[in-house]
Amino acid sequence: MAEQNKSNLWLIVGVVVVVLVVIYWFVSSGTEPTATEPPAAPAVSSEPAPADDGAVSVEPPADAAPADPAAPAPAEPATPAPAEPAAPAN
Repeated sequence: MAEQNKSNLWLIVGVVVVVLVVIYWFVSSGTEPTATEPPAAPAVSSEPAPADDGAVSVEPPADAAPADPAAPAPAEPATPAPAEPAAPAN
């Protein structure tokens, strides 16, 4: 049983070494990235905003009725169904 424990230990050590080698390979491989040209400056005008522009307020028109989504719609008066006598049971 002692041999089995030593084998497991060497297997774990081997896996750790392989993982470390793979990590080192990814980190150290490749060349330095090439520098790209800086992007051209955007063509945006920088004119100042007019002085009379204030905050924009969005309000409903004055003639609009306030909407109350919780209020039920007005019910139409119910018209009773015409009463017909039950058919005689023969």
